[in-house]
Amino acid sequence: MSEAIIRFRVHLAESEQCLENFRSTSHEFSLRHIWIISVSSFDLYLTELVSEAGLRLIDKTPRILTQNLRQVEFPLGNVLEIDRMNSVERLLFFKQHIFASIQYKSFYRPEKISEALSYIWTCPAKEKWARILGRMKLTGRYSDKTEEDIREELTLIGDRRDLIAHSVDRPPGRSEANPVRQEDAARVHMFIADIAEAIDLETEALLS
Repeated sequence: MSEAIIRFRVHLAESEQCLENFRSTSHEFSLRHIWIISVSSFDLYLTELVSEAGLRLIDKTPRILTQNLRQVEFPLGNVLEIDRMNSVERLLFFKQHIFASIQYKSFYRPEKISEALSYIWTCPAKEKWARILGRMKLTGRYSDKTEEDIREELTLIGDRRDLIAHSVDRPPGRSEANPVRQEDAARVHMFIADIAEAIDLETEALLS
């Protein structure tokens, strides 16, 4: 289990509070916020996971460097000082710069998730979503789903999140917000939790 997934669970718990708020107040903004917090928590999770798992790859013997990790840039002045650092300082240096190289990227779209995992997964690119789905099926909730199904659901969640964040959930040309249901919001919370947990399980398996 990564430290990133532990922090993700804490962040995602806010969406559970939103559901409780809606049950007691019926205020729909509580439900819409679930799209925001769920996607944001997942986005941050992947960023932190890449920096954490990337560091573990670098610290392996022999060291493992994916193509994406090899392309992380470091300031020349800092590179020249690496030899003066002790082992702990050197690993902290690498972790900070891996995080800095990706912290402003968004990783909640399917193609961006694949990009993020390319930093830390050494399996063939075509296997990524099969491995994620395989882990998700262990929950018993996705036995009839395909890789395309979960990518499409993730895309729809991202689209709705963007509409809520940038257009207060109002489609172009409409003056009223989209309807929002408690069941849909709860499904978003569960799906995002399941995909993050699946990625974390597979990451741990690949790193072990």
